[in-house]
Amino acid sequence: MDNETPILNRGKRPVPIVVLIVILLVLGAGFWYWSQREKGAVGAAKDVSAAVPEIKTNPGQEVPEVNPLDLANPFKYTNPLR
Repeated sequence: MDNETPILNRGKRPVPIVVLIVILLVLGAGFWYWSQREKGAVGAAKDVSAAVPEIKTNPGQEVPEVNPLDLANPFKYTNPLR
């Protein structure tokens, strides 16, 4: 019977450490959730949309009207060797 006592004590020692780690993880997750709930996703979206300036320009307005097919047709040119 004396030989069984150290085996039982050895198995009980890590349990409080595991319980402490689980409690700390639950408290950390709860704190993170609570802090995110205070701000809310709607408030963050409003902050981002307020920071974006209104753009009234058209980026396609300055593009030149060049047809690449007109430049690639070899039959439009005269052969300089003839």
